[in-house]
Amino acid sequence: PECDLSHVLPDYREQISGTPLKYTLINIAPLAQVVVRHYELLSQHWSPDDMVTPAQWRHNVDIYIPETAKEHHALVVVNNGINYEKGVQIPSKAGDFPQETLASIARDTNTIVISVSDIPNQYLTFQDDKKPLKEDESVSRSWALFMEAPEQRELMPLNIPMVTAISQAMRLAKKELTQWNINSFIITGISKRGWTTWLSAIADPDVEAIVPFAIDLLDIDASLEHIYQSYGGNWPITFYPYYQQGIDEKIKSPTFTQLRQIIDPLRYLNTIYQPRLAIPKYIINASGDDFFVPDNTRFYYSKLPGVKSLRIVPNMNHYSINQFAEESLVPFINRFQSKKTLPQLIGLIHHHLLTVYFSEAPVKVVRWTANNPNARDFRYACGIRYQPLTIDIPANNKISITLNEPKTGWEATYIEATFNDGYVATSQVYITPDEKYPQTAPPSVNAACQTLPGRGLGENDSLD
Repeated sequence: PECDLSHVLPDYREQISGTPLKYTLINIAPLAQVVVRHYELLSQHWSPDDMVTPAQWRHNVDIYIPETAKEHHALVVVNNGINYEKGVQIPSKAGDFPQETLASIARDTNTIVISVSDIPNQYLTFQDDKKPLKEDESVSRSWALFMEAPEQRELMPLNIPMVTAISQAMRLAKKELTQWNINSFIITGISKRGWTTWLSAIADPDVEAIVPFAIDLLDIDASLEHIYQSYGGNWPITFYPYYQQGIDEKIKSPTFTQLRQIIDPLRYLNTIYQPRLAIPKYIINASGDDFFVPDNTRFYYSKLPGVKSLRIVPNMNHYSINQFAEESLVPFINRFQSKKTLPQLIGLIHHHLLTVYFSEAPVKVVRWTANNPNARDFRYACGIRYQPLTIDIPANNKISITLNEPKTGWEATYIEATFNDGYVATSQVYITPDEKYPQTAPPSVNAACQTLPGRGLGENDSLD
């Protein structure tokens, strides 16, 4: 029997949290109605089998304290950045969440906001590669090295130190913010930092709510296979770093199963960490994501326990979703701080009739619909646009609509509701015809809209 790796991430996080915390206060700067404390944090030495350099992970931890800061809970933002070039430390600038956004969220919610830069540290050089890597190239390389020898390299997936760095930043915050009794955290991040957000919830009991953006990939093997089939047995061009490492050809292999036990949040459902998945979560995805197809939520959303709410942002690609961060986070944090429940939309399909139930009365309801006559491809980069149709506010908090079956191609539909505090929640996206996948690659209308030729998912790969 294969060994269970679900303990790897929480155990490593716990081990690092037992080491002395290394950080320095750099300076304190006043902004309008907010004071920012800038710290430098050395979160960990991470270099499994001495295969990765630099091993020292550094971060800017910027804490935004509004004039009337609430006690107990703070927001942690998993931010990006580049802090090493050619192995030499350089001044980092984190771009996903700029300073103005962070200060504004702190002001509008009276909540302390903690930005942690350089998740992951980069550029990193793996083994004898000679080539420093960042972002997806770094993640995919770490996965490939893990899959070569999972038992010996269980700490190799880059997701592990990314999560642990956030945990260390929370330790710093608890120590430095005793005046406000900060002891629990809402976490948010975008893309691979949204993934870090999910895994932080599993690994660290101080996380009590999450808002992951643009990481529509829980139940990773089912989600990946669905993406592959949706593009006629091909991959979106954005998967190139993973394709380069041959990850696509190992999805059905036993070593990928072992990787999943560490990196796939949904894999923790049947473990002692299941209660961690029940914390409040506001999942925000792009309708035209460059990596993920719009109906990926079908594999995991209904399985998630506890409080949850979904928002699909219309006419949005993977890379610009940070434009919606502030307007999504503010009502979520305000509800969380005042212990107000999250609105939910529950969709039920019977034949072609979609009925959506609202847990509270919305002030606006919109049906969003996109058509692609040629492919099951709804990427914003491919010129696909969702059209809005405003629907009368239902008296009984439910609506029913008919899903169209297009003569050619595919149609994507979902319902969006706005509530009186500005909170936006949506149904999942429904694609018709659902049971039909294309047999060919989608047309490529520009460089960002290409696909990579499929080469199987490793169906025949088994343990030697």
